[in-house]
Amino acid sequence: MAATTERYGALLAPLDKHSLLLIIDERDDPAVARFIEVVDCTTRAEMISDPCTWTEAEKEAWDRGDWREFSTLRGYSQSEISDFAEYLELAEKLDHKYGENYSASISYLVQEHNGSLGL
Repeated sequence: MAATTERYGALLAPLDKHSLLLIIDERDDPAVARFIEVVDCTTRAEMISDPCTWTEAEKEAWDRGDWREFSTLRGYSQSEISDFAEYLELAEKLDHKYGENYSASISYLVQEHNGSLGL
């Protein structure tokens, strides 16, 4: 289990989703609105950690790209793991619909608005 449960959410400003949607051309797409919510939610839930403090099992899961196992080992709840799975699914869907890296641009905007970019 993770040595710390401190989360980035404790450091972030509230997200004004309405203001953010005003600058996004695809604001009427419910998937875009939901993606904004999921990006904010998963960013707030992320544990603050240093990879140097991860257990060997955590490092191995990370190196294998097994994000579910890694998240379980780190102590994320099933709800948080489901939120991250939804994030990945929506990112893929939006990138397919609006172009490569569309989801990354929306993630950037959300993180710019909630103050997580420099953390």
